[in-house]
Amino acid sequence: MDREELLNINKNRKMEVEVYHSNFNFDKYEITDERIIREVTQNEEDIRQIGKFVAKKALELGRKLKRVQEILSSHGTGTFVACFTSLGLDKNMVYREINRWEQFEKYRNPAIAEASVRTLEYIKKNNDKLEEAEIVEILGDPVEAAKKIKEIEKKVRKKQKLTLIKKYRN
Repeated sequence: MDREELLNINKNRKMEVEVYHSNFNFDKYEITDERIIREVTQNEEDIRQIGKFVAKKALELGRKLKRVQEILSSHGTGTFVACFTSLGLDKNMVYREINRWEQFEKYRNPAIAEASVRTLEYIKKNNDKLEEAEIVEILGDPVEAAKKIKEIEKKVRKKQKLTLIKKYRN
C-alpha cells in the first residue's frame, strides 16, 4: 500500500471528535450573546486541556524528582534538599509531587495526576485503611472527591461505632 492509498483511507475514516459542552450557566448571568458564549466555551475547553497537560507534566516532574532523590540518597543528609533548592524549587511542592508520583506508581490510576493536594494527602494518610475500590471512587471525579471522602469517613465512623457497641454488649 502506497502513501496515497493510506491518505485516502484516513480521509474516509469517520473521525470521532469529542465536543466540549460548558457547565457554566450563561442564562443565570443573563449572557445571551452567542459570540461571547462561544468564546468563553472555547477558552474553557482550552483551560481544561492546559490543565490536563499541566497535570501530566506534574506527574512527570514527580517521577524525575523521585529519581534524583534516589540517586542522591547515598550522598549524605541534606544533599537532595540542596539540589532542589539550587533549582529554586519549594520544599512543599517537591515532596507533594514526589507523593503524587509514588501514589501513581502504587495505584496506577491516571486520575492521580489531576487529584487535589488534599485528596492525595488523605489517600496517603489513610491508604492502609482504604480499600482499592474506595480509592478509585475518590479519584473518579476530582470535583466530587471531597464529598466522596466525607461519605467514606462517615461509613468508617459508623463501623467503629457498631464495633464499640458490640464490644460493650459482650
